[in-house]
Amino acid sequence: MGATPFSLDPICSVMSLPRVPRSRPRPKLRSIPRRKTESALYAEMQQLTVEKQRLNQELEFIQERQGQIQARLWEIEQALQRFQQEAERFRDPAAAPEPATGRFSSSRFPPMTFEY
Repeated sequence: MGATPFSLDPICSVMSLPRVPRSRPRPKLRSIPRRKTESALYAEMQQLTVEKQRLNQELEFIQERQGQIQARLWEIEQALQRFQQEAERFRDPAAAPEPATGRFSSSRFPPMTFEY
């Protein structure tokens, strides 16, 4: 069977290509340049204003996400330090604190054993 115009083979081969990192979008080129009129200048100003707002929003999102990542990294660092201290206690049992005595460990209650 040969490849038909509706074959998925070319699509599958394109989908397996590695992703190209994003680059700065290039301005759209026109075959016929716009006329330099007042309305054309205002239209370009509006486009730039919209792009500026979008980029500012994106920057705010990135800064917020950076703060979230830094907070999570701090939490991970704290947990690692806590686990390191616990691991050192296991390594050196003399440095470990005495186990706390519970309220039922008084001499009033002698230990009990059951045989099955």
